[in-house]
Amino acid sequence: MRLDEWPLPYVRVKCDKCDREGKLSRVGLIDRFGPERDLFTVREKLTEPTCKRPDKKQPCMSILTDALLVQAILADTEADVIEPKLLPEAIEWRQTLGLEK
Repeated sequence: MRLDEWPLPYVRVKCDKCDREGKLSRVGLIDRFGPERDLFTVREKLTEPTCKRPDKKQPCMSILTDALLVQAILADTEADVIEPKLLPEAIEWRQTLGLEK
């Protein structure tokens, strides 16, 4: 997914190895990396160099914290939602963002 396709106004990233996490403005990331930049590449560029994991030979285990929420927001049908417990929040975001289905 590209940065300009991410529907939320922020991008949250967390590393499962070192427990660091952050919340960044999507607009700020677009200004920094460009709208067409792949979000997973952005995640890696933001976390890999500064990851506090104990063993630097192991990869950084950063994740996009809201990836499943975004999937639920953009799903074509409720049956397509991977994590159904996120559906109420996804519906709220759809309404807020004007993405009613």
